[in-house]
Amino acid sequence: MSTATRYGSFLLLLIGLNGTSVMAQGRVVLNDGGWLRIDGGAWLVMEEPTPAGISTSGSGGNIRSEGEFNRIRWQIRNNVGTYVVPFTTASGVRTPFSFEVVGAGSNEATASICFSTYNYGTLGGTNWDNDGYRPTDVTHMHNYFTGAPSNNSDQVVDRFWIVDAGVASYGYGTRPSVRLGFTYDPGAATGDVRTGNTITSTSPLAAQRFNPPLDAWGDVLFASTFALGPVNTVTNVNVGPSDLFRSWTLSNVAQPLPVRLVGFAAECTEARVQLTWTTASESGSSHFLIWRSSDQEAEQMIGTVPAAGHSNGIRSYVSMDNDAPAGNLYYRLEGVDVDGSSQLSDQVTTYCGHVDTPSFTGWYADGALFVDHHLPEGGHSSWELYNAAGQVVATWPVMELHPGEHRTRLPLRGVSTGLYTLRAGNRDIGSAVRLAIP
Repeated sequence: MSTATRYGSFLLLLIGLNGTSVMAQGRVVLNDGGWLRIDGGAWLVMEEPTPAGISTSGSGGNIRSEGEFNRIRWQIRNNVGTYVVPFTTASGVRTPFSFEVVGAGSNEATASICFSTYNYGTLGGTNWDNDGYRPTDVTHMHNYFTGAPSNNSDQVVDRFWIVDAGVASYGYGTRPSVRLGFTYDPGAATGDVRTGNTITSTSPLAAQRFNPPLDAWGDVLFASTFALGPVNTVTNVNVGPSDLFRSWTLSNVAQPLPVRLVGFAAECTEARVQLTWTTASESGSSHFLIWRSSDQEAEQMIGTVPAAGHSNGIRSYVSMDNDAPAGNLYYRLEGVDVDGSSQLSDQVTTYCGHVDTPSFTGWYADGALFVDHHLPEGGHSSWELYNAAGQVVATWPVMELHPGEHRTRLPLRGVSTGLYTLRAGNRDIGSAVRLAIP
């Protein structure tokens, strides 16, 4: 039988050392304004796997996390239903978080989701800049194409949520499919949209999560429902098992935390360069401009490729530079959005050596054979003429052949009418020419 603990209108401190679990319960019921505060890297472990594990009654209750590792570990296993964590900010504003399991995960004995949330207050200050207190698995708050230091924290709410299905010893083999609901305080004085943000308290926001394997925020843009109120909500965020990573925030719908360019490469074959690149999601993209340079400085725009506009998931592009000069070449990609803004990628490089093959064109006139030949390198070669039976009917001594475009005259007498094959005796230089001799 599960146990239940009721907390009324008083403060309970859970203080753990080095992440120690200091409290495990079958059920927790918070009623009439009761508080449960998790501090010092402590865990609240909920062994009740159904949504009844944490509930509120009367005038409600409050759980304060305000730290990445002040966590609730809810041992949900393969259960379904809507789990609500009654989070409350350090300023006393209730911001409940909902986690609806719509497709069950695997049923390991300790399979759990770990929840926490926090904002700038974890620094003991009023810092709006999320880049200064991002979760430990997040490497940047950067821009779409380059991943270079272009901090977009002004476009996101000043709060992170941790929804972790992969904590060591408590993770899922197969993660569930879920529907998330976020609540945040839009107040500028004590809330989650601070002075210094570009977004305002009324800016429509959507959920984004960080994908560590891709090192990207925006490989998927999740559809959602935004609503204003005393606290704002972003709900109906549907997340499949492969997209359920741990660190989440809310971003400006018009200016989401964009993804990095997943890949951009150039490869030369003779005088043609194939350019390939991959984006994850795109939002409001118009087209790509391709820039080429031979010295890494002076760049020439050599092509335009239409963009997807809006897409979720991985999208690949290919473009050919058919007139690439010889030598080291440097390419850069410029992504242009529908509003005219643009972003430049880093340069990628390739080398074109232009390895040509010999070519020969021959004909008979006025008692001689004439051969026009194009050679990448010079050399020496003898010549032989073969009849249809494969017999040698004429030879010419070794002569010097020069690189580039040249014509060679081979005098010929006493050969009957027919089809012949002329070969350069040095096969490293030569080739065969079919001749019709009248």
